[in-house]
Amino acid sequence: MKVMLVRPKPHKDSLGLADLMTCEPIELEYVSTLVKKLGHEVILEDMILEKKPLDRLVREESPRIVMFTAYITHVNVIKHYSDLVKSVDKNIVTAVGGVHSEVLPGDFEYKNIDYVLGINGMQNTEILIKAVENNEEPVFLHEEIDKSYKLPMPDRNVSARYRKHYDYAYHVPCALLKTSFGCPYSCRFCFCVQITGQQYYERELAPVMEELKEIEEPNVFIVDDNFLVSRERIMTFCKLLEENDIHKTFIIFGRADFIVKNPDMIELLSSHGLDAIFVGIESFKQSDLNDFNKKTDVETSEKASEILYRYNVDLYGGAIVGPDWDKKDFRDFAKWIRRMHIRYVNLQPLVPLPATPIYDDYKDQLLLKREEYEKWDLTHLAIRPTKLTPSQYYYEIIRGYFRTTASIDSLRYIRKKCGVKVELKCYNGAMKMLRHYIKMIWEYRRVRKYEGIGQKAETYVVDPAHDL
Repeated sequence: MKVMLVRPKPHKDSLGLADLMTCEPIELEYVSTLVKKLGHEVILEDMILEKKPLDRLVREESPRIVMFTAYITHVNVIKHYSDLVKSVDKNIVTAVGGVHSEVLPGDFEYKNIDYVLGINGMQNTEILIKAVENNEEPVFLHEEIDKSYKLPMPDRNVSARYRKHYDYAYHVPCALLKTSFGCPYSCRFCFCVQITGQQYYERELAPVMEELKEIEEPNVFIVDDNFLVSRERIMTFCKLLEENDIHKTFIIFGRADFIVKNPDMIELLSSHGLDAIFVGIESFKQSDLNDFNKKTDVETSEKASEILYRYNVDLYGGAIVGPDWDKKDFRDFAKWIRRMHIRYVNLQPLVPLPATPIYDDYKDQLLLKREEYEKWDLTHLAIRPTKLTPSQYYYEIIRGYFRTTASIDSLRYIRKKCGVKVELKCYNGAMKMLRHYIKMIWEYRRVRKYEGIGQKAETYVVDPAHDL
């Protein structure tokens, strides 16, 4: 039996980071290992990179099952893909998994999607494969999350023809690695903690080392929601790197408070290949951090940046722009970022994703409709700004990027560290994102109707004379 695994291409109205980075679809590589172990053939189609349309690929390969992975922005894309598959052969079984299906499986209820895997995706994949093989109806494990999190080694051979295109920002090429699941914290905006029921689980480090040995790429992005949790685990990780003679460049996610409390761990990791940490600094306003239940303060972010700078580790900052920010806030934020030597910052409006605690705070004030899935991309405005028009707000985000990530100093730093080729790649990606933002600005400059959830429709008029 032939199984086709599909990573979707973002919707044309979604503004993601694909123009700056394209990471490998590691979740499908896990699935591939499982399907092959069950004795079946696997084809992976990465539609971000694939040139042929999906219906043509399905016609050429004739799979028995087509499985999709998806985030919230892919929901309508997956429905369209399922239509294409069924147009080729209505007997092909279609199924969808991935993080969004685990938390909000009802969003994928659709005539041409046969099965939604939901929680326990790997176990339910095996149940589905065996059921289709035996012409039976699958009975999925939907009652309780399996807390073992025992995953097989990802099958990186299945993505071999795409691997040269996988990177992460300035790290070219780059592979992904998963060493833990969930996060022990509970930030109110975070969707990730909903996937594991707000629990945190760690993989044993011995198989992690075996996986690292198989990775050919020099750069490895450890995609744990939070790698910086345990001093003991970090020390063991570094020790095992030495014992196994593994030399890689690493990028990780971590919290500022751990960095401040454990500077010696940053020094240790830096000596073992750590190049950058993506830190959710979120805001330079303490009131914002309190609202997010971040359980840290602005001073901690500043101290963390000093420690990382001391040990030659880049800080990639994640920032959430509040709906109450005005022009002065944007200027002050940019000055704060530059003062902390942050070369890369991801600026996003506050987007209360469905299923997160913060969603309930704003569900009656939303500009986005629930079914406009492609616009829940953490760049489209979900909440109306209180001190700026929507287009002014977008404009200030653009200016924020040019004052920080896209500044002359930052571009010089990228060129010096990574070379002209990587600098041009990042520049071209940034220009594509800029064009998308300009498109969104012009959308909001027109007279439009916004229908907030729980509100009656109202007309929102923007005066172009005061827009920019």
